[in-house]
Amino acid sequence: MNFLISLILIFYPLIDQDSIEASIKQLLQKSLPKNSEYSVTCFSTRKNDYIVNINSDLPLIPASTNKLFTTGVALMSLGPAFTINTEIYCDDNDLSDGIINGNLYLKGYGDPTITTEDLKNLVQKIKAQKINLITGNIIVDDSFFEETFYRNEWIEDENISVPLPPISALTINNNSIYLRVVGSNKSGKAGKVILDDELDYFQIINKTQTTRSRTTLSVNSSYENNKEIIIINGRIKRNSSIILKVHIKKPEFYAGNLLARLLRENGISFWGEVKKGKVPKFSDRISFVSTPLIEFLKPINKNSNNFYAEHLFLIIGANYAGGDGSPFDASQAVITFLKSLNIYEPDFNMVDGSGISRQNQFSTGTLVKFLHQIYLNPAVFNEFYNSLSIPQNDGTLSHRFSNLFPPDRLRGKTGTLNGVTALAGYVVANSGDLLIFAINFNYSKGNQYKIRELQDRIITLIADNF
Repeated sequence: MNFLISLILIFYPLIDQDSIEASIKQLLQKSLPKNSEYSVTCFSTRKNDYIVNINSDLPLIPASTNKLFTTGVALMSLGPAFTINTEIYCDDNDLSDGIINGNLYLKGYGDPTITTEDLKNLVQKIKAQKINLITGNIIVDDSFFEETFYRNEWIEDENISVPLPPISALTINNNSIYLRVVGSNKSGKAGKVILDDELDYFQIINKTQTTRSRTTLSVNSSYENNKEIIIINGRIKRNSSIILKVHIKKPEFYAGNLLARLLRENGISFWGEVKKGKVPKFSDRISFVSTPLIEFLKPINKNSNNFYAEHLFLIIGANYAGGDGSPFDASQAVITFLKSLNIYEPDFNMVDGSGISRQNQFSTGTLVKFLHQIYLNPAVFNEFYNSLSIPQNDGTLSHRFSNLFPPDRLRGKTGTLNGVTALAGYVVANSGDLLIFAINFNYSKGNQYKIRELQDRIITLIADNF
C-alpha cells in the first residue's frame, strides 16, 4: 500500500492548503447550478485543525447524513452493548399446571427487525415451559413509544415524497405485507389476489379487472372492527402478475394476531381475543428475544434504511424520557447530548432520524465536530467506522469514487433528496492522516449525478494532496 501511495504522490504532487481551498472554490463556482448553497469542511486528526473550511457554519438540509447523528448518538449515549428486547409476560405466577390463568402480554421496545421467525422463537420458549392453555387475552403493548407514528402525519405542513410503514414500538415484518395480483386469461374477469400471509386478521376486497391494456392498480388499507381491510382497485393485464407492498395500519394488532396463530399451531390453546393494553407492574416475563444495537448500524449507515433509522431515533427518545417516547423527546435527547459534547449550535434542527424531512438543518462544521467526537471515543469508533459505506464495495457508495485509490481508504454516508446532495465520513489521506469531512450542496435544479461526481472530485483532491 505504501508503494501505491508513493506512485500517487508522483502523479499528484502535494499542493498547499490555501491552493486546495482555492481550487475547490473554483470547482464549486464553475460546476454548481446558480443560486446553490454549499458547504465543505475537512478536519485533520493529525494536525487537530481544519484544512478546508468553506461556509462551514452555513446550516443546510442534510438529507440522510442526518443518520450519522441518529446512529452516533445512539451508540455513544446507549452504549455499544445496548440491546432492544421484544418480550412476553403473563399475569399468572404459577405455571406448574401448564395453564396461564390470565392474559399473555406482548411488549415491544421499538425493534424494527422483528419477523415471524422471532415470534416463533418466542412461542417455542413458552412451549418449552410445558404451557398448553391460555385462558385470557393476548394484550399487545406498544406504549414504549408515545403512539404509532405515520410518516405522512408526523411532521405538520410537509409533503413527504418517501413513504414509510408506520413507526411503532411493537413491529412485525417491517410493518408491511406483500400481495400478488394475477390477471385472468380472459378480459373482464377479476384478477386473483394472493396474500403472502393468509391470516384471518386481513380482509381482502378485490376490485380488480383483467384487461388487454397495461396494469394500473391502487391499494388502500384501513383498520375496522379488529380487521385490517385491504382494497385493491384497478386493472391487471391479462396473464400477467404484479407484487404490491402494503403498509400495515395497526402493526401491534398484526403482531398479536400472528402470535395467536403461532400459539395454536404449536399446540397452545388460546381462548381469548387480541386487545391493546399495558403489561401490569407485577407480571412475570416468560419469553423474550433481543437484538444488539450494533446490528442496526450497517443497515442504516451503509444502506440508508429509513425504517430502521426512525425506530432508532424514537428508541433514543424513549430511553431519554423513560418510556412513552416521541420525536420531540428524541430531538431533545440529541440536542442534550450535543450540548454535553460542547458542539451544539442554535441553528441545529433534527426532527426525524432518517433525514427525509426538509425541516432538518445543520452545518457541515457541526457534523464534522460530531464525527471527531466519535473518533475520539475508542469504545465506539470502530463499530461506527465499519458501519459506513465503502466506495466501489457496498452500500450507497458502491458505484462512487472510481478515481480514489485505493477506494477502501474512505468510509462515508451519503444524503440525497430532491435538490440536496450530501456526503460525510472519514478518508485516509496520502500522508496517512485520517481526515474527517462533510460536504453538502443544496440547489434548486441540476444534474444530481454530476453533482455527486463533483463531490467525489473534491474529496479525492483533498485526500490526494494531504
